[in-house]
Formats: sequence, structure tokens, C-alpha cells
Amino acid sequence: MNEIDWTTPSELLARNCLDYQLIDSGNERKLERISQIIVERPSPQSIWPIRKAKSEWSLATSISIRKKDGGGIWKHLREVPANLSVGWPSAGEKKELRFSIQLTTFGHCGVFFEQEAIWSLLQTLVSTLQASGTKNPKILNLFGYTGCASIVMANLGAEVTHVDSAKGVLSWGEENQKLNSIPEHKINWQHDDVMNFIRSAARKKIQFDGILADPPSWGHGIKKEKWIFEEHIFELLKLSSTILRPEKSFFLLTTHTPGVQHQALRNVLKSNFWKFNITSGDIGLIHSNDERILPAGVYGLARSNNRQLEK
Repeated sequence: MNEIDWTTPSELLARNCLDYQLIDSGNERKLERISQIIVERPSPQSIWPIRKAKSEWSLATSISIRKKDGGGIWKHLREVPANLSVGWPSAGEKKELRFSIQLTTFGHCGVFFEQEAIWSLLQTLVSTLQASGTKNPKILNLFGYTGCASIVMANLGAEVTHVDSAKGVLSWGEENQKLNSIPEHKINWQHDDVMNFIRSAARKKIQFDGILADPPSWGHGIKKEKWIFEEHIFELLKLSSTILRPEKSFFLLTTHTPGVQHQALRNVLKSNFWKFNITSGDIGLIHSNDERILPAGVYGLARSNNRQLEK
């Protein structure tokens, strides 16, 4: 697990998982091993030269190509094996969690590997809630995507409400749940616009012990509701503060929106969770064979000041 200093900025650096390696990056591309395949994908942050020989990059059998309109295609030099998945060892247990891999037109695969550091942090947060007397913490996962974080928390015993406006990724998440034999009642999959969901939760005075939010830079809800990070993030945090228990609780925000720095997240969190301890920092992914860190966004964390939670 990552050790966090709860009062000062701290980096969250993801290690390579059992079935994942960040082999090289540079020239706005990255070379990775994902399960049984080697892929080459866009990486706008990688503004440095590549380190590995071109012969090593030529081992990629699936290459993601972005289009100017925002879409993309995969160029497959070899047939992609069926039923691909990657494993992640869950801390404190022998059980290995597994997540299904599918190559999408956007160049994604269903897992953001930099989130490995977030999963470790979530394990710490959920375990701390349990140690303080909250036996089955109720956690809300907003913009939850394919459910990796929800699986990690439910595996520890949390009761997770997972919200996303894309029906396809919810089905993908349910597949991940079955893959890991997580009981059905542990994750409540909600197909809804995030803002509509938390407005409804606020009206109904529903309370959560923890909230995770990983909003995109922009997106659409199920009824074409618009989401623009800079325009809607403050309202999201304001509403979230009304459905988060004031004691023994946490709010974790991550973003990959260009130009947004972690001190900005600290400021916006402090405006809405002013009684909480706030920390923030960068998220990065470590290369498998050298010291370079691939920047992968920022996070902000608000934790309640309750002393029992600090023990």
C-alpha cells in the first residue's frame, strides 16, 4: 500500500501489475505489455525521446491510431487472444483480483493502469473505516467506468454504489464482478447521469461513508446531459459534501484534465469540505525497467477530522 502523509502533497505512483508492464514511452507514444499482447498507444504526456531500440517497439502486435475527429482504430498485426484479463494482488490477502481486457476504438482497454496507486489508497481508506467501527462502509463510485475500483473496495467488504452513464461499461463492470466472485449485493450498478444521481441522493438525504469521483474532461449523460470539468466540478463537490457523513468519511477526487494541477483540487476541496483534512498530489506510472515516471493526472483527498478515523 502507498503510505500517505495526510497533511502535505504526496505522489501516488503506480507499480507495474502482474500482467502489465510500461516498457517504454516517448515521442507522444507508449509501449506496453498488457496480458499476453504488446501494444503501442498514444501518450500525449510523453514528450521525451524513446529509450528502447526501434526493434523493441516493432514487437507491438496491436497499434492504436487516433483520428483527428477524436475517434480511433486499432491496427492488429496478429489476432488478439480471446478472454484477456490482467491480475492485481489484493493487499493483505492471497486472492488475486482480475480485470477483463478489451481493446476499444478510443485506444483504451478497460483498465487505466495508473489507477493501481488509487486502488491501494482505497484499500487503506476502506480498511481504516472498518478499523474505526464502520463494518460495511457504504461507498459511492462516480464515473466508475468498468468497475476496477468498485471491485477492489467490494472485495474488502464495502457496499458500493457504482454510477456511470455508459451502459456498455456497466455491463463490463458486471463481468468483472463475476470474474472475481464478488457477491451481487455488494455492488449496485446504476445507469445514470452522475449529477442527476447525486442531486437525487441529496434530496433523499442518502449518506455515504466514502465517495470516489474520477470525472472526465468532458462527456454526456444518458439523456445527453453535458459534463464539462471546469464548469461542473464545483457543483459536484458541493452536492457530494451534503451526502457524505461528516465523521469517519472520505472524498477522493482524481482527474486527468489537461491544465488542472493538484493544488487546484486542494483549493476546490477545501471550499466544500472545510472541516476535513485535505491532501493532494500527482499521479504517475513507473516504467518497468527505468526510473522515469509517466505523468497520469492529479488527485485530491478530503478525510474527516474524526480522531477515531485517524487511529
